[in-house]
Amino acid sequence: MSARFAPLTADDPDEVGGYALRARIGVGGMGRVYLAFTPGGRALALKVIRPEHAEDEEFRRRFRQEVDAAQRVQGLYTAPVVDADSEAPIPWLATAYVPGPSLRQAVAEHGPLPLATVFRLIAGVAEGLTAVHACGLIHRDLTPANVLLADDGPRVIDFGIAHAAAATSLTRTGMKIGTPALMAPEQVQGRSATPATDVFALGQLAVFAATGHTAFGEGNQDALFYRIRNEPPDLDDCPAELRAIASRCLEKDPDKRPPLTEVMAYAREQTEGQTMRLAAGSWLPTDVATSLTDYGTASYDAKTVAKPPKPKTAVLSAGKPLSTGKLSSTGKVSSTLKNTTTRSGAAGLVLFVAFLAFLVIGPGKVIDSVAGMFATSTTRTTTPTAVGKSADPVRTTTKRVAAKTTTRTTTTTKRFDPSSLNDKSTDKTPQTTSALLADEFTDSGGRTFTFEAGSHRESCIAPAQTDDVEGILNRNGCIGATTGAFVSSDGKILVSVKVLEFANNTIADNVYEALKDLRSEDLGIVCPKTGAGSEPCEANHDSMNNGWKGRKHRYVISVVATYTGANGSKEALTAAAEEGYDSAGPHNYSGNR
Repeated sequence: MSARFAPLTADDPDEVGGYALRARIGVGGMGRVYLAFTPGGRALALKVIRPEHAEDEEFRRRFRQEVDAAQRVQGLYTAPVVDADSEAPIPWLATAYVPGPSLRQAVAEHGPLPLATVFRLIAGVAEGLTAVHACGLIHRDLTPANVLLADDGPRVIDFGIAHAAAATSLTRTGMKIGTPALMAPEQVQGRSATPATDVFALGQLAVFAATGHTAFGEGNQDALFYRIRNEPPDLDDCPAELRAIASRCLEKDPDKRPPLTEVMAYAREQTEGQTMRLAAGSWLPTDVATSLTDYGTASYDAKTVAKPPKPKTAVLSAGKPLSTGKLSSTGKVSSTLKNTTTRSGAAGLVLFVAFLAFLVIGPGKVIDSVAGMFATSTTRTTTPTAVGKSADPVRTTTKRVAAKTTTRTTTTTKRFDPSSLNDKSTDKTPQTTSALLADEFTDSGGRTFTFEAGSHRESCIAPAQTDDVEGILNRNGCIGATTGAFVSSDGKILVSVKVLEFANNTIADNVYEALKDLRSEDLGIVCPKTGAGSEPCEANHDSMNNGWKGRKHRYVISVVATYTGANGSKEALTAAAEEGYDSAGPHNYSGNR
């Protein structure tokens, strides 16, 4: 089993839309992505949209429009849309699988890229963006995670989906579309995105590839947005040759940014006369090129792939999802198709929609000089306690898996009814950490978090809560709290999870509505008593954090991700908090399947 993929679990479907699923590629904000194959053996990245988005008609409308537009775009540097069904009970789409890491992964694992590679990177991305713009699409969220590095050039992924996501009521209140550290000034100001917005992002991409950091730094979002609007980019360690074009792409005024044709021409000039291939037949540096073998799919293209037995439920064919709700100002509602106790694989391979093509300049003229920059080649293929809480009396680290049935019987088992989770009188979920929390989870950045401390049947009221929170919980008869502290394998991030129990889903929805404009940390943070992860609950600890809130049936879930020491990227906290939220809830209990 490749380290870049995660095996299918009992909760995963065997096929979607006629395509056999072989492994999990990753999980993102819009859904789960699987490795699949066409009947002819072509590898696909098949994305299943989150059930809560499927219930939003405006999301479906925009998703349908974006997919229709995407299918009109063809090109060399694309993972083209192979198939999609926006009308399915749970929408999905399939794109060609790209065997390579994301730019974010490559830089994180191997460091900044050589200048020659950077110029080839931005030339290829610029060419694709021009073709995308010609089809009436704007990426809106071009980030290092949304550019994959294949053996024969870059691939841009995940545009169009950002626009569809903006339509759903499940997005964060007041949410701006895009990754904060990489937004353009017009996005920060809430103005409409234009093709020039993608040019700004391309400048950010170039700086990151060459230096390993973004042009305006990280940190507090308000301070970050101020810098993006008012301060010059940090290009001090950017090579002079690259600084010249990057600074123009990063102009505050969209009208002053260069057209993509000019970016491509400049990149070609900088590599003119140079050997196009850098090492071992690749445009990529040796270490990155060598890593491409980790993304091969040969071991998955067999007729069948062994996996644990799964319940006989048609997850993708009909019915309502297990969880419903609305997104808070700091969070979102999770998907019941999500299994949070297994590795999610390589986030850089998450392919929502990828649209790239040859650049068309003037009537019928195709510029193929950028393609020449990438020569044709064969693609390789203790017993801790929570602060202020009593210890969870029983906690094991045994993974929960579906039990195997070795004999046939004629007994008919009544299918689990998700609506039973909406009322205390019918909900059979034990109010324990084992039933409501995962043993561990892995976020979209590949960081694994393990349960280190927790408690159940605790009072909903905690010393660290604000008066507003206490009032809301008391007025609505909060029954009890199940809490957990998860710490990353490197000890740098703590994820605090609280699952609050109410009599029914109507009350839980009222509580969510009352809490959604408050910070998640206002409900308090859970830490291990000692050791890694205990730092955020100590006096005078002041680190960056990110919170998520939402409702799942009769439960309200609040999550806070925070650094235990020195601050790092905001994106890492967002990924951790998101996955922490998705990992919590009654779906952990084996009887709810």
